[in-house]
Formats: sequence, structure tokens, C-alpha cells
Amino acid sequence: MRILFLGVGEACDSRHGNCSILIRTKNTTLLLDCGFSVPHRFFRYCDDPDCLDNVWISHFHGDHFLGLPLLLLRFWEMGRTRPLQFIGQENLEEKTLAALELAYPGFADKLSFPLQFQTITPGKTLTLQGLHLRAAVSGHSQKNYGLLVDDGDNRLYYSGDGRATKATRKLMHGCDLALHEAFTLRDSIPGHGSVASCLQLMDEENIHRMALLHMERTTRHREKETLKKIISGHAGLLLPKEDDVISLK
Repeated sequence: MRILFLGVGEACDSRHGNCSILIRTKNTTLLLDCGFSVPHRFFRYCDDPDCLDNVWISHFHGDHFLGLPLLLLRFWEMGRTRPLQFIGQENLEEKTLAALELAYPGFADKLSFPLQFQTITPGKTLTLQGLHLRAAVSGHSQKNYGLLVDDGDNRLYYSGDGRATKATRKLMHGCDLALHEAFTLRDSIPGHGSVASCLQLMDEENIHRMALLHMERTTRHREKETLKKIISGHAGLLLPKEDDVISLK
């Protein structure tokens, strides 16, 4: 499993793109979230119209979702004909088509490739192209699903936004790598995770490696020295930046 960080920032961070990760396995590719800034970053790595198989959307805040119209437009321009599959909550198809219509009226009828939608139900496993996916609701201002991705060899957890819940803790327990929102240093903003809570999760849930994502922009830039000390003092703790790659074997 190869993990490429396309973006690591929150909605308003002009230095770091919206949080998004591209996962490649031996059988498939999966894009985790697609916010405003993501398509341009994605297509830096993709000049093949068939380079992406699946898109996961954790929730419907713009920095995780509203890059989809541009993603679809660019694939159409490239001549894609193979279906593109979307995975997420029960109203993902409705939201995706509404966003596409708002951005490019009438464009859905021109698409040269089918859009397929898979609803994931918390507590149940969805198996797609060799991946076993499980979701759980986190603590966020809008319903957000944390996602466990299991390719049979490695287990990766992606939080989207929000604080951990009992259900998301079960998903991430013992995973090889957790990609978790750490908006502030400590739990100070309702509905958002923190560096402190991620450290607690890492310890209590026996997580091998933890990558801190979606950090509030002033915290990330003003607390650089504090963050360096925290990371150097905790083996397996990471603060990734765009274009970083992690390989799980």
C-alpha cells in the first residue's frame, strides 16, 4: 500500500492544500477526499484518464468535497470512458450531481464515462477491488465518516474531520497507520481533533504510526518548534507535507 499526501491542510490554509490522500495498492487506486484545491494537485501525478478507480468522500464540507466537479471535468477532457466509483454516505450521489450542476450546468449529460456510487453502512464491511472498507461516525459538526482501509496486508485509518468516538476507536485500533485530524494542539474547538488527543489515541489504541492532518494554519506555522519537540519525542508520529509518500509493506 502506497500513500501519497496530495494535501495536508485545512479549508483556509493558503500554504497547504486541502487534506487529500491518494492510495495505491496492487489492485486499485483510492482518492481520500477531494476539496477545492485537490484536482490540480492530483493531476500533477496523473496524465492517464484511467489512473483513478475510486473516490472516498468523508463528509460534505467544501474542503473535502467541492473539488469533484473539476475532477470530473478534467477526466472528461482527457477522454476517460471507464466508470469512476464514489464511496460514502447515503446521499453522495445526490450531492455530487448537485455540485456538478452548480459548477457546470448541464455537464452531467455530456460525461463520457459512468459515475457509480456505493453507500457504506457503519458496522458493515464493503469489499471493492481487493479492499475491505469499514466506516464509523466521528464527532464533527456535520456527519463525517472515519474510514478503515484493509488490503489484506495492511490496515490504514483515515479520520476525515472530527474527534474520535468509541466507534472510530474500534476501527483504528491496532492499525498500521492512522491519518487523523489534529486541528489544534489541545482539544479546544468542538468537533475537531487535536495533537494531544491523537497522542492519546496512538497510545491507547496501539497505533503503529500516526500522521497529523488538517492542522489549523496558525497553529501549524506559529507552533513549529513545539511541534518539532512533540514529534521528535514520539516514535511513529508524523507531520506530513504535500508530496510525502509512505509505503506500507
